[in-house]
Amino acid sequence: MYRSDKFEFTVIYGRRRVGKTALINQFIQDKKAIYFMGVESNSQQNLENFSRNIMEYSVNVQTETVFSSFQAALKYVFLLSQRERLILVIDEYPYAARSSKSLASTSSF
Repeated sequence: MYRSDKFEFTVIYGRRRVGKTALINQFIQDKKAIYFMGVESNSQQNLENFSRNIMEYSVNVQTETVFSSFQAALKYVFLLSQRERLILVIDEYPYAARSSKSLASTSSF
C-alpha cells in the first residue's frame, strides 16, 4: 500500500500490548511521517497534541500553533501530502475520537 500511487488507508487493530505501536514505529522509521497518539483526555488536549505533531513535521520546529479544529488540521495534512508521499499515523484513535466527536465525523477537505 505504501508504494501505491493513490491515497491508502490502513487500520491496524488487535488486543492491547501485542506490539501494534512498535510495528508502526518500525515501519515509519525511515519514511516521512506524522505520528500522533490519542490520549484519554479532552478534545482540546488531543487537538493541541495533533497540531504540535503536524507543525513539528512541517516546519521542523516545536511551536505552540494549534489548529482551530481536527478538520482544519487534517486539511493541512492533506495539503502537505499533495507535495510529497506522507504517512499520517493516528495511534490510539479510539481515545482521540471518544474525546472529540468531530474527529470521527471529519471526512471532507
